[in-house]
Amino acid sequence: MNRNRRHHPDLAHHHPVVHKVRGKWVWSCDCGSASCRTDVTQLDWHQVVVEALRHATTIAA
Repeated sequence: MNRNRRHHPDLAHHHPVVHKVRGKWVWSCDCGSASCRTDVTQLDWHQVVVEALRHATTIAA
């Protein structure tokens, strides 16, 4: 079977990483941004991933 692989360009301006800290899902980025860690409401994994993806598409000034 012949498979054609397409290269999908990386259009993200940032590359945040989602991880768990003290039982809480958070994201952080090399640019210094991160999800809010002082909020008392705990977000689930899906919500944190959506926030990280939104950050990835922002253009830094």
